[in-house]
Amino acid sequence: MVTMTFMMTNQADRVGKWPNGLATALAKARERNPDLGLTRLAELAKENKQTIYRYIQGERKLPMPVAEKLAPIVNASVAELLLVDSGLPSFERVPLLSWVSAGKLDAEESITNVDVEKHVIAVDLPKGEWIALKVRGDSMDRLAPDGAVIFVNRSDQLLREDQFYVFSTGAGAATFKRYRGGKTIRLQPYSSNSDHETIIAPTDLRVVGRVRRVVTDLR
Repeated sequence: MVTMTFMMTNQADRVGKWPNGLATALAKARERNPDLGLTRLAELAKENKQTIYRYIQGERKLPMPVAEKLAPIVNASVAELLLVDSGLPSFERVPLLSWVSAGKLDAEESITNVDVEKHVIAVDLPKGEWIALKVRGDSMDRLAPDGAVIFVNRSDQLLREDQFYVFSTGAGAATFKRYRGGKTIRLQPYSSNSDHETIIAPTDLRVVGRVRRVVTDLR
């Protein structure tokens, strides 16, 4: 049987070849929940108890996917578990939704596990409520070609001229377009394909969020 003592330590005090922040985070979590021991942690994370112990001791390098599973259990960020210093990039785990699911999103709707295809790691996103969507089609290919992933901040719904947003309507349709204001609100494509036309905004238009990042693979 593995027994261990959880102590609050500074990073400089850690031993082992692969130091991480799991021991400190677990100690803090146990102050709120004394039942969260090594065995329970391993059960919740669906990981081997001996392996978790080796992560805590720094005998093994804590992988990002395992840190992602452990972080919510010990109420810590992935960056804290991986000992990412504040001067280095911050990491955020963002739900990636299928475009079909996204097409049914209103700004006020919550995201369920059914909608989420997987989670993707994003670096140094501004503060917000983030979702990621796969782009389908070429209506925005000058910015985001087919297959690209866009990061949408659902807490940023203030419309700005010539900025890019995901919009939805009461009918459940969604679209990724450039915003043009004035007397008539228009949703413009940003495409190399001239067949795509500007959309006059319907009266039930809603803003899902502002698109702040595009990630695409080079062909």
